[in-house]
Amino acid sequence: MLRLISLLSIAFLLITCQVSAQEKSKKINYKKEGYVKAVIINYNVENCGFLIELCDKAKTKLAGKLNDEFKKDKQKIWIKYSFQKKQPISTCMAGKTIEITNIKKR
Repeated sequence: MLRLISLLSIAFLLITCQVSAQEKSKKINYKKEGYVKAVIINYNVENCGFLIELCDKAKTKLAGKLNDEFKKDKQKIWIKYSFQKKQPISTCMAGKTIEITNIKKR
């Protein structure tokens, strides 16, 4: 009986390790999923606070509502967003206001 329990335990451990290895190999290609590389910056100019700076040649700056977990200077992220149809009046003149569809840490 003890042998059977030991064999079942070993088989369970092997299956668990294999499943976890398969999950690690399934890396998400965020670029293909429609995400854009960006960095959070603490922009203390013109009452802006935290902005999203895209990793493009122009270093485009965008303003959007961020959760507290993303309010860290120089934090690298993947972001999906859309421009708001009517740009709200804001004291921050550094970037266009966006609506964040999805955001992930890089």
